[in-house]
Amino acid sequence: MSPSLVLPPRLHPGDTVALVSPASPPHASRLLPAGRAALQRLGFRVRLGRAASRRTGYLAGPDADRARDLSDALRDPQARGIFCSRGGYGVSRLLEHFDPALARAHPKVVVGYSDVTLLHLAWQRAGVVSFWGPMPATTAGIGIRSARWLKAAVMSTRPLGRIPVGRGETYRPGRARGRLTGGTLSLLAASLGTSYEIRTESRLVFLEEIGEEPYRVDRLLTQLLAAGKLRDAAGILLGGFRGCSPRLFPARLSFSLREVLADRLLPLRLPVFSGLAVGHGPDQVTLPYGVLAEMDGRDRSLTILQAGVT
Repeated sequence: MSPSLVLPPRLHPGDTVALVSPASPPHASRLLPAGRAALQRLGFRVRLGRAASRRTGYLAGPDADRARDLSDALRDPQARGIFCSRGGYGVSRLLEHFDPALARAHPKVVVGYSDVTLLHLAWQRAGVVSFWGPMPATTAGIGIRSARWLKAAVMSTRPLGRIPVGRGETYRPGRARGRLTGGTLSLLAASLGTSYEIRTESRLVFLEEIGEEPYRVDRLLTQLLAAGKLRDAAGILLGGFRGCSPRLFPARLSFSLREVLADRLLPLRLPVFSGLAVGHGPDQVTLPYGVLAEMDGRDRSLTILQAGVT
């Protein structure tokens, strides 16, 4: 039986938040101070994790140190929220040293995307809401629109309501309601067979990706389908797929991204549309994992029906 959903307390201006690097360190030394300043402009005091700017190869310090930063931030009574500086790679290694039950014992706002997808899935297994949202120490940073949606998601107890949808299309019309899950496609596939494996049954699943050309997107979707995922979902929402055009295969020899998505997803006979404002870009919304939401393929809308904080 799934645990009852725990909502973390909302953030307030003046709250202290932890800025940690659970995966890779920021690309450049200037980005961590810039990320700290961005959070301060939102009204927060910022406490840096000890490994936030460290570098051990492509990781922000040893696995145990990154896990300790996360655990310390959860246990710290002064830290009201946790922001991930960036993604990259390494959350799966960190989770070997971390008990997600700690997230349920100390529920706090946790924000990030990309490799942080795996952290969100671990939080979902623990029955705690976390937030797909902008990371401050990246080149994308926290843009004006992203900041507006971030504050609405983590600083207000009102449901987010209707979420912006940009250019896209309806692959299959229909309405569906379910709890929200998803993330970066390659990380969802990487979760299979782990203790934090994605659950898609009766859920609205959002997908996005960067840098994977069509045959690789095909492979990742096929892996999820072969594992019994997506087939049992309530609906599928497609965000940004940046840099996913053919490269190794010339375009004349490759399916297009749209052809791959249609070929793999339309047979599921679920509502599917694209254009959701999530992905590896400067302007994205913040989405609370695990809350009840509704999608409508006719007008390509996603409506968040439940607040992610209390």
